[in-house]
Amino acid sequence: MGQLAFGQSTTVTNAWTKLSHKTNLSDAVSMTVGGQYRAKFGMDDDQWLTEVEFSKKVKKDWKIGMELRHYAIIDNQGPTQGIFQRGRVQLNTKYYLNMPKGEVQLRYALQQRFVLTGGGNSKFTSRIRAQYDYPIKNFKWDPTFEIEYLDGGAPNFDSDLRLGVGSSNKIGGLKFGVGYFYQRNFSNTDTHAHVIQTSIRF
Repeated sequence: MGQLAFGQSTTVTNAWTKLSHKTNLSDAVSMTVGGQYRAKFGMDDDQWLTEVEFSKKVKKDWKIGMELRHYAIIDNQGPTQGIFQRGRVQLNTKYYLNMPKGEVQLRYALQQRFVLTGGGNSKFTSRIRAQYDYPIKNFKWDPTFEIEYLDGGAPNFDSDLRLGVGSSNKIGGLKFGVGYFYQRNFSNTDTHAHVIQTSIRF
């Protein structure tokens, strides 16, 4: 993809690949564990993420969840290199709304990222996302459209907008997913990104 310029910012291209496993602990509670590799083509560092997420169905159309995540940031550029670590805790709530055609999912999340090793800052972020699953008759790879706004707290006070599209399908007991989103950062000192995503859940 071509590199685009927005003021002082640049646009980079990333590829995220995720492998996860979902287990139902009860009729209402599920647990998903997985790992994700984020290859970042450009000046950014590649990352390996390990995560576990718990989700509980409160009502038929409402869920609450908690996600714990560990980041291993692979820095192989510049004079200071190594693998630096971050942690993140996220609390979220999801509401499902049936439409005349398809379903809308609304998610609101609060998360705190903190530094374990290496430089950088801890960061608090609130996120709101709307996702629309559009069914197509006799087609198993139904599209999903989403828009998400991320609002960061101190010390950066940055904000981002994500616009994405994707699809998923179950094949042989595995759920395969593929997607793309564009992230627009509203700070002229940060980067924007094209992100291609693939995933397998079993």
